[in-house]
Amino acid sequence: MRWRLALLLPLALGACTPGPPDNSPGAQCERQADQDPTVEAIYAGNYGDYTQVGATRDLLLWSKRQATAKCLREKGLAPPGGVQPIRPNF
Repeated sequence: MRWRLALLLPLALGACTPGPPDNSPGAQCERQADQDPTVEAIYAGNYGDYTQVGATRDLLLWSKRQATAKCLREKGLAPPGGVQPIRPNF
């Protein structure tokens, strides 16, 4: 019984490893959007309040979408969707 467990343990642990990272242009741009100066300013200036529903969170999400779309355009790709997102009123 113990030898079966010894054989199954590495297989079970191997099943828990994450898959390969997503290196598609869209995923790269989404990761790069967190380094955009506007997004970093929102993160730095609100002391964690950007996670709550409200104007700051809306501004953060809008800024991330804009940074992602800008990155995609720089790579020669169109951002997903065909309608310009509405900028929230602050």
